[in-house]
Amino acid sequence: MGKVIGIMSFKGGVGKTTAAINLAAALYRLGRSALIIDGNFLSPNLHLYLGLLRPEKTLKDVLQKGIAPENAIYEHACGIHILPCEFYKSVNFEKFHKMVLSLKEKYDFVILDSGPSYTEEIIAVLISSDELLFVATPDYPSLASTVKARKLAKFKGLPIRGVVVNRRKKKRFELKNSDIEKTIGIGVLCEIPDDNSILKSVKKFSPVVWKYRRSKSSRAFMKLAKVFFQG
Repeated sequence: MGKVIGIMSFKGGVGKTTAAINLAAALYRLGRSALIIDGNFLSPNLHLYLGLLRPEKTLKDVLQKGIAPENAIYEHACGIHILPCEFYKSVNFEKFHKMVLSLKEKYDFVILDSGPSYTEEIIAVLISSDELLFVATPDYPSLASTVKARKLAKFKGLPIRGVVVNRRKKKRFELKNSDIEKTIGIGVLCEIPDDNSILKSVKKFSPVVWKYRRSKSSRAFMKLAKVFFQG
């Protein structure tokens, strides 16, 4: 039985989808099978990051038409599997949860990339996750959003593995990890540097941990993956 990790942030633009993709690719590099499901039903874009521009079958077909999830799963060249989505307004929580449970039996890790706001899609991810991973940037708007997400997770009784501080520039105006941890009461697992290699990898529709393995960001994502790899 695998583990379902919900990637969450209540603020857009913090790099949540990039983090989900690279965590999955890093886990695969460590010898674990990984599937990413696009849980951003209202604005799905996971497939675009990986060069799957017009998927023939998607999560919407699984939930609305009842096709087998395997028929909507695609394999990227780096080895990770993707279950893309298209705009889907009315989420059937029960069907989504049952689907995730069935896929959990086939993969070591199932990563759910959630939407950036508190909507039905967030609830779908919450009820289907074994634990959560928050992604934030070192600034006050992102911190405030993370506080809200933590309160919701606590209310739902879900364990939180920690926070990934993304796009760290090492500037004096940025929030320190100690300030972030003190405010939200969750430990920082790792920092992902503001690295041009990530932008280059997105342009090539590939995870940075696969395309630029020696980059600073790649090494940071590998460090993050080892946290989950070790239990």
